[in-house]
Amino acid sequence: MAEFDSEKVGYSLTIDGKYHNTLDIEGFSHMMKDTSYCYKFYWLEAIVQLISEGISETTFDTVINEMICNAWYSVKEFHVHLSGMMADGQVRDGLERAVLKLSELSNLPANASKVEIKNAIKEHDTELKSAKEQLTNMVPYRALAGFFVNAEQAAEWNSVRRMVAYIQMINRDVVLLPYTNDSLDKMNRFDL
Repeated sequence: MAEFDSEKVGYSLTIDGKYHNTLDIEGFSHMMKDTSYCYKFYWLEAIVQLISEGISETTFDTVINEMICNAWYSVKEFHVHLSGMMADGQVRDGLERAVLKLSELSNLPANASKVEIKNAIKEHDTELKSAKEQLTNMVPYRALAGFFVNAEQAAEWNSVRRMVAYIQMINRDVVLLPYTNDSLDKMNRFDL
């Protein structure tokens, strides 16, 4: 099996100093307010891990791959439901569905290494595409919602195009956000 080599990612290794020590604590507390949606924790953990590796520009796909790796053991070993179950017994959470789909495709054990999980994601990326795209539909935008509390204009959640423009406006005019995206492509890049 091919090894995952994060050195070959090729992204810039600088972090924009504008955000250093300027976290909007009120916005961040609103971001983490509803803890019944665990994806927020995995999203934040993935971003923190990427930043700690010196990555300042990445893709939703990379963050989601990191989220799958981070949720793997909890879902596989402890059968944690990240956002509960629907009435018909189906898994409601997109991240949990992605982990279970990858598990079904790869037969990796619960204690698989991060390298093994990332290699399996790469091998089965086509089969995981719909689960991963479902995560990109609103996770990046919903995770930032806590920072929108001081905005005069309300977010238009039904349009990715409007959300991208709204996030850019918030970042420019209201509060410096922890990350932004500048593309409508669901799996395209954004800035940390």
